[in-house]
Amino acid sequence: MNQLNGAPQTQKLTPPAQKDPVAITVATYLRYHKILKQRQGLNINSGDKQDFFRYKRLIRALLSDEYKKQQKKQPSLPPVEDNAQAQKLFILMIQNQLIQPVKKLKTQDAKQKKAKLERGVPCLEPTNKAVLQPDEYFIWTFSPPNPYLVIYSLLGLVGIFTVILFPLWPLWMRKGVWYLSTGLLGLICLFFALAIVRLIIYVLSLVFLPQQFWLFPRLFDDCGFFDSFKPLYSWEDPKGKPKKKSKKVSSETKGVSSTVDNNSSKVTKRATVEEVE
Repeated sequence: MNQLNGAPQTQKLTPPAQKDPVAITVATYLRYHKILKQRQGLNINSGDKQDFFRYKRLIRALLSDEYKKQQKKQPSLPPVEDNAQAQKLFILMIQNQLIQPVKKLKTQDAKQKKAKLERGVPCLEPTNKAVLQPDEYFIWTFSPPNPYLVIYSLLGLVGIFTVILFPLWPLWMRKGVWYLSTGLLGLICLFFALAIVRLIIYVLSLVFLPQQFWLFPRLFDDCGFFDSFKPLYSWEDPKGKPKKKSKKVSSETKGVSSTVDNNSSKVTKRATVEEVE
């Protein structure tokens, strides 16, 4: 793996007039590959979140046994036998603007560039210089087309025409839709009524009972539909008052504190201030 461990290699690239189908095929295979261990970063130029990865991981994916097996099943994927061939494919994807080199910014640098910081999302600055080193970062500027997009589009058109032609529906179908919509509206109203009654019962128990009573305590929890109604009720213990700290000090502690001289006490106080800061 000379390309990964040697001196930094810089490639001056020019984008082609049309995207290479080989580059698109390889990018489609690698776009969501697990070996890349992709994360989302904030592109400070566009303000969008984009997936980024390290150079060495994409090379590793191209040299994996999984790629060789897929290449036998899919002849449109080019064979990759060594690092040199993997690097050529990587450069080809950069030339076709499917991948772009970026620089991962530190927090201070991102603030200086007035980037919108978000916790857990690193800031990325695109560059025009592709350095082929193991820990260099790159982002995807390519997303493979969704194979179900055509089906979803056709279903959407069918749904629109179905609604438009509602007056031409048979009478029994229109009645069925009316009953169905009325039933759904009733269920929604029943849910809001239950939430209001539940809140009223809780407020009353808060005033008149030593413990608070919750009807359907998991009603608004992030769980399944049926789990939201289990258990039927629960009692909530009132929050106890904080316990007062004991003023008693053991004789051993007193003995230790009495033997501490002034210099050591000053050091202790100074260390405490530094920890707070």
